[in-house]
Amino acid sequence: MSHPNVNESQLATYAAESARGRPRDPQVDERVRLATLDLLSEKGFADTTIAAVARRAGVGAPAIYRRWPTRIALIENAIFPGFDQVVVRPTGDLRHDLKRYVDAFIATFDQPAARAALPALLSVYQSDPESNALMGLRIGGSVREPFREMLAEAASGDGNLDLNSDDVLDMLIGSVVFHVFIRRFSGRDMTGDYIVELLARAVTAGPAAS
Repeated sequence: MSHPNVNESQLATYAAESARGRPRDPQVDERVRLATLDLLSEKGFADTTIAAVARRAGVGAPAIYRRWPTRIALIENAIFPGFDQVVVRPTGDLRHDLKRYVDAFIATFDQPAARAALPALLSVYQSDPESNALMGLRIGGSVREPFREMLAEAASGDGNLDLNSDDVLDMLIGSVVFHVFIRRFSGRDMTGDYIVELLARAVTAGPAAS
């Protein structure tokens, strides 16, 4: 899926800024990450400031700023460390492979720190469309090509996989967000397995009749 407001140079700049001076000491990175997660879980988004993280981690604020240029970048890095771990060789079994992606996204979103941070981050992004688009790429960007390859591999066995792979991944992420943040208030029981079944039926249904 393309994002018209974000180009490759912007993504490269964002990545470079987020990694500035890092890692001089991997132990500092980990202490800061864990301190950020702890503060988000205990105090919430508003109180997870650079100063508070520095105190909790036992490092100076300049050490944090050398690695993450803003509080938002720090929090993003802590709760969304990347989805490379879900990039796995396709098995050709659509439901099995979809379940691995669904489980990985649920594990990332359904942790206390992410539940505290994501709604607030989405609110912040409403006033900054460029950051909003960058976040969309960050959440799913690293897995879009492997996900496309997984669907293509499954197509050899299941046939009518006609939906765009980016649309399917967006459906997956949206369903997981509903599962984690909204389901408990809706009275509806949407399990990870149910999400897998919905997606599998959607992508194997073939084109709609005209």
